[in-house]
Amino acid sequence: MQKLTNGQFEHDLNIISNLNEVPAPNFFYTRLKNRMEKETIELANSYSLNPVIIICALTLFLFINSWLLQTDSNMKHTSQNQNIEALAVAYDQTISN
Repeated sequence: MQKLTNGQFEHDLNIISNLNEVPAPNFFYTRLKNRMEKETIELANSYSLNPVIIICALTLFLFINSWLLQTDSNMKHTSQNQNIEALAVAYDQTISN
């Protein structure tokens, strides 16, 4: 880092203080404002759909899971009855309910 002398520092300050503001084109701020509004609208739409999609997916998962559990329990119950009946037939027994 170089050290500036007082003369160089004053010279740099003079240059900075004499700078003129450059005006922006007339349409610049309107285009910037429109772009910012468009981005906020797109973000609002995308965030509003996310919870709906998540809730639908979880509900679908819950229904599929409960259906599979119910089907699995019915299959186990049926196979247990068949095993008991096969055992009873093997030992010449009768099953009474």
